[in-house]
Amino acid sequence: MPQSLQAPKKCTLCGNTGAGLKPSENVCPECGWLRPFLPGYQLDRSVFLWKQDGQAMMRLQKLPALHSIVRSVSDRVGRPWIESTYNGILLGPNQLPHIWQQAVLAARVLGLPTMPDVYVSGGQMWESYTFGSDTSSFIVMGTAILTNFQNDEVFFLLAREMGHCRAGHALWKTVIRFLAGDTGVHSGILSQGILNAISPTKLIEGAIEMPLMAWSRQSEVTADRAGLLAVGDEALARRVLLAWSIRSNRLLKQVNLDEWMKQEQASDDALTRISEMTTSSSMYTSRRLRLVGESAREPELMRWSQTIQPIRKRLAPAAQAEQAKPAAASAPPPAPADSIRVICTKCQAAMRVPFAVLRGKTSLNVRCPKCHNVLTLRPKPPAPPAPAGSDK
Repeated sequence: MPQSLQAPKKCTLCGNTGAGLKPSENVCPECGWLRPFLPGYQLDRSVFLWKQDGQAMMRLQKLPALHSIVRSVSDRVGRPWIESTYNGILLGPNQLPHIWQQAVLAARVLGLPTMPDVYVSGGQMWESYTFGSDTSSFIVMGTAILTNFQNDEVFFLLAREMGHCRAGHALWKTVIRFLAGDTGVHSGILSQGILNAISPTKLIEGAIEMPLMAWSRQSEVTADRAGLLAVGDEALARRVLLAWSIRSNRLLKQVNLDEWMKQEQASDDALTRISEMTTSSSMYTSRRLRLVGESAREPELMRWSQTIQPIRKRLAPAAQAEQAKPAAASAPPPAPADSIRVICTKCQAAMRVPFAVLRGKTSLNVRCPKCHNVLTLRPKPPAPPAPAGSDK
């Protein structure tokens, strides 16, 4: 569903308004029009926008050196260049539909007017990215994220990226990609050592890179708040962010969360901020979890979230029910109607004895296959006939 920085062309399918689409169709396949979460639903991004994110973005906009770069990042250059670097699968109604439906619902909850393209890529398995422009954004989700998290956990992570789109982060995320390449953790001005940091070239780059990194850290808090608003579960948000930071949902089950909370509370916030400023484009996990807890106590944010949850759960895709099927399939099959279940009186092991071997016999000795105990089975005598005239 191609989009453009210019005014969108009139959609021949829905007229850019969703007209003519079936009630079950939430996305126009031609223009990407997205059905609102509810009729008349409007969510102002200020509800989840982190105030320091807005302040950092204003500082970026005051840097003349960035303006020419921002203007050069367009659909003609930026999006195709970045999109081509990912060997990803474009999701859709017929391509990994259970993830696609979660993404569509997340976009609707966050109030996006059009649906961003969503890719799944194995290139950087634990990463998620949002790129593009204010009117043409797309998301890349690593395969490890989608295989290590399930249901509402995946929904939370997708809602984070939709929050980036809704907050207008896609363009600036693309600028960072142009300037710094892959902006993972420890990709800052000191990422190649202190000697490299004092070179004149590096300092000139740092004059731009440092404000970008500062904004990038704050933008992740906005995304966390968007995910929290969408899922409405602080404990889930904290668990997913912690599992994401250690790159293992399985390992998280072995982590002592009480000890982690002590570590979080004991961390020196001032030193953490200094370390972040010089080494990272992402906020450290301890601070992010602390801010998630503070966000969960904001009346306005949580009032919106509580209003959203009943409707979201009703609209949740059938994928959750589909994912629950393997568990149901693993349940023991129903007992056959042509046998009797017998419990060993010694070891309590269960066994089944066919009716055919009991037929015509007054008793039958059966050996337990587990403990070799011998049981004597006798057919139950038939019930006496009911007295004449009885209703029973």
